[in-house]
Amino acid sequence: MNAKQAPSTRAPVLGRILFGVLILLAALVAGQSLLWRWTTGALAEGFSDWVIRHRAQGWTINHDIPDRSGWPFAARLMIPRLSIESPGDETAGQGMGWQVQAITLSTPLPLPDALRLEATGPQALRLGATRIPFTTESFIALLPLEAGQPPRRANALLLGMVAQTPDGVLTVNRLGGDANWSRNAETTLTLQFAAEEATLPPAWLRAPALAGFGPRLARLEFDGALYGSVLPLPSLREQLDAWRASDGKLDVRQLRLAWGDLDAGLRLSARLDPALQPALAGTLSVTNPNAALDSLARSGLIQRRALDGTKFAVALLTRRPQDGGPPVAEIPIALQNGVVSAAQIPLTRLPPVAWPQH
Repeated sequence: MNAKQAPSTRAPVLGRILFGVLILLAALVAGQSLLWRWTTGALAEGFSDWVIRHRAQGWTINHDIPDRSGWPFAARLMIPRLSIESPGDETAGQGMGWQVQAITLSTPLPLPDALRLEATGPQALRLGATRIPFTTESFIALLPLEAGQPPRRANALLLGMVAQTPDGVLTVNRLGGDANWSRNAETTLTLQFAAEEATLPPAWLRAPALAGFGPRLARLEFDGALYGSVLPLPSLREQLDAWRASDGKLDVRQLRLAWGDLDAGLRLSARLDPALQPALAGTLSVTNPNAALDSLARSGLIQRRALDGTKFAVALLTRRPQDGGPPVAEIPIALQNGVVSAAQIPLTRLPPVAWPQH
């Protein structure tokens, strides 16, 4: 009799377990739905606040109605036909702007630890009166989020850009960058970026100094930091003077260019003197300098009769690495009191910078 009653005894137990699992799943779905609604609402509110704040500062920002999506594993806000224009008269060549077919803001769920921005479709960049349409295979930026803190870091990656400049087509295979900013007394901004495999418009190579290097730019990279206080003062001169007084400086830790026969790097530190004129000191390094000088000679920048003398002078500053690589010329450069010098030899005098008074 007990053996016959066992199946009927187990059935209610299994039913209660299944019912509990269903209740738990329903609670999870409901909770995830509430989290998705709250997060997409926060994205929409944050974007709206950003638009209102910048419009109050004179920016022109237009877009179509945003669309929410991504449930259950992400919160997404897609803003169609976004255009952003900074203050300034476009007809007078002032300001800048950006237009994009759509930009999507998203964050993962249930732990929103980063804000992802993805631009899709045709885009256009305006610099003054110049408009540059372009397309990309991918254009993504990522801002890590910290609880109770505004974003302090951003990195971006652009792949497969084709831009229609007024001088012809510019292509960039890969452009990536990383920025960190803070408001403490140490570092205001650090920036690193690298562009790889670019093809330059033919018109850019008409200048004699550039013609010898060819249209293909293999790599351009930058690593630098800006130190000092940047205060919201009434005029640019006052801002620059306050920055100088706060021991402001720009450190270029590495600026490297690989272009044709030119493989050069630059390290320097720049400040403003009491007259708000730039002053800098650094080192220019050129790998295999004779090949670079030959390219400059082919472009006409260095006269043939002066080529041998220039090579001899550069050879005095050239060393061969211990690992047996190509020779590297290390040339000290400086800008002081308007005079540009290389290896302590004055080269030219620059006109003083006339900063705007307002």
